[in-house]
Amino acid sequence: MRFVSLLSITPLAVSSVVAFAPKASVLFDTDVSARASIGLLRVGAPAVTLGSSEMSDVPQPIDRRPHEQRVSGPRKARRLNHPFQHLQRHSDPWWDDNNWDDTVAVSSKVHDFYVDVLSGNSSMSDDHALSNQLLNSTFAQQPIDVRTSLLAMQYLHMHGGYTLEEIRGMSAKFPPLLEMDVLRHFRPKMRFLKECLGGATSDQLLNQQLRDALPPNFFGTRLERTIAPRHAFLVHIGLPSGKQLWDGTYETRRGSLLDDFLVMHRKPKQFASMCNNWRRQYGSMKLAGNLPIKPEQVIAFDKLFQRGILSAARDDSSYIHPDETGVNGKNIPGSPSLLKTANVTSAQLVRYLIQHGANPWETDVRGASLFHWASGCGNLDGLQALVEECDKLGSRLPSRGIANSTSPSTPGVHAALLWKASRDDAVPLHWAAAGAGPKEFGIGGHMSICNYLLSLCTGYSIVPERKLINSQTRDGNTILMWSAWSRSADIVKLLVRNRADTTKSNRNGCTVAHWAASGGDLSVCQYLHEMANVNFNVENSARNTPLSHSVAYGRYDVAKWLKEDLKVDDEGGNVEVLALDFVHWAEMGVGLINEEEEEERRGVYSLFNSFNDWKSEEMGEEEV
Repeated sequence: MRFVSLLSITPLAVSSVVAFAPKASVLFDTDVSARASIGLLRVGAPAVTLGSSEMSDVPQPIDRRPHEQRVSGPRKARRLNHPFQHLQRHSDPWWDDNNWDDTVAVSSKVHDFYVDVLSGNSSMSDDHALSNQLLNSTFAQQPIDVRTSLLAMQYLHMHGGYTLEEIRGMSAKFPPLLEMDVLRHFRPKMRFLKECLGGATSDQLLNQQLRDALPPNFFGTRLERTIAPRHAFLVHIGLPSGKQLWDGTYETRRGSLLDDFLVMHRKPKQFASMCNNWRRQYGSMKLAGNLPIKPEQVIAFDKLFQRGILSAARDDSSYIHPDETGVNGKNIPGSPSLLKTANVTSAQLVRYLIQHGANPWETDVRGASLFHWASGCGNLDGLQALVEECDKLGSRLPSRGIANSTSPSTPGVHAALLWKASRDDAVPLHWAAAGAGPKEFGIGGHMSICNYLLSLCTGYSIVPERKLINSQTRDGNTILMWSAWSRSADIVKLLVRNRADTTKSNRNGCTVAHWAASGGDLSVCQYLHEMANVNFNVENSARNTPLSHSVAYGRYDVAKWLKEDLKVDDEGGNVEVLALDFVHWAEMGVGLINEEEEEERRGVYSLFNSFNDWKSEEMGEEEV
């Protein structure tokens, strides 16, 4: 008897084989290597160990694992969402400080000024003695290298336009100034001043009026935690912001609105009070009515903004702070969602974050972009905002994500249509067809996103619609396969109507029939068979049929339809053996399954019970 390879049937990893295919799981290929299948199907089989000399004579099997599982070594650890929360830290060739790093040479002008004026020690004039000097830090326990101070001075002088004497005076007022790192502190805040507050001159220096109004301790503030979210809140409610804070348009007792903002921005109650005062004095372009701005609204906006652009693109705040004002349709008092409290939408957050320096080209650890996540989570407004804001920026697209488009005029549209995830080359339409959540994948596609992406094909001559629809991942999986697997019947019909190729197979020989059977939606399978003439009796490279996949996933309705209506043959009884193995594993308690799932497994096996088949045939002959 030929053994059936369970690993060549189910897309789950070996560690989750006994979990019996949950309805929504992380997506892997539907056909994995057949190696070690006997060890899985025959519990307790003796292991075979080969020596090194024997191993050299044994031909190595072809690596059939999905590309996303092939790694040469441990992956570098990374905090998943931190880069998405950073502001003004990413590389942007538009800025003249983009190539700055800690190895930059200190100019002789800065060097001599430090030696003669700041250090007061002429014996430190040579570079070797100066490089070995350590300074006592005003806020850190460890002493700092004097080069840190030299680089801080040089950056403020070169990219801020401050004179060395001005830097000396600023350091006297704010001693930690020259102890700060350029890339972590000075460059993000300098870009914020130039871009968000409109303080850049034609040669990308700080405007003299802004330099005069800016206190030195600004460079010690927390840009991503307080300054940026509070300024974005001013933009959101239509109060004076940007250049209006310092250009003299509005005057206060302290001098400029920037002074008030920097003094009052720290605490929510003080900031809300300042906003209400500004609203009375200068009016608001966006607020209607007389409802005051409350600290709770400021705090909610802060939390949403600080979660970063990935959270805004996915619109996932409801997972952390759900709306509890209504339960089962009843108006029960509770805590409203953060979006309701802040009176903001995810699309607005995407815009504010990009305008304040979030990186729209950032990717997660799997190489998926914000365009993938917005498409997969069904956030149409967020995706549209992402496309529009990126088109305004006109930034250079990452070469790894976009093919044949080094500097397009519409980078946002290009990214939405052509960006390929670095792990598997899936485009955003793949994600839109399958559906995704913050911790799950394949939960059902989003028709509105698919229609929007296809409309971009029609409106822009970037890629033909049929070519986009038939895009394949690195493993050969098409968008139609993913939509059929995720039970997205409407999207399957949309793709077929738009000439999706139903004959394509992936690198393991699986067709859309295998994926649809694995998904378990009977209506999808019937539509593909009846309207698209998809063959459901085809074998993949491991000689597994869609019937094998339906059994492996416990898809009773599909297995019954294939066996009884389409008369798919179980040659050699291999599928029956597989169904029986799942029943035995359930009886032994292998895997965490409930009684309902166990009963489903028994139902699937009953379809292949030889005695039942014989009995039904006998009854049929008697009726005839």
